[in-house]
Amino acid sequence: KRLLTALRRELESLDADLDSHIRKSPVWRVREALLTSVPGVGPTTARTLLAELPELGSLDRRQIASLAGLAPWTRQSGKWKGKSFIGGGRGKVRAV
Repeated sequence: KRLLTALRRELESLDADLDSHIRKSPVWRVREALLTSVPGVGPTTARTLLAELPELGSLDRRQIASLAGLAPWTRQSGKWKGKSFIGGGRGKVRAV
């Protein structure tokens, strides 16, 4: 119980540090607000995207999807069609 309490306090401290850094930067504030305005995107997802995908906003949607590892690729050869998969890219972004 003590360890869990200490870890929760540490996590709260890290969240507070992130909040203060984002509040200090006008660019990050705007980007976080834009990302969290999308349904289903909360602070955790928005902050992960800000940290792990600094190219966000400067590349087109296909390039960002590929960079994040979310662009589908299909295994096929001639008449044989396999399944489509996603993979590669930045695993942390894909996981979030």
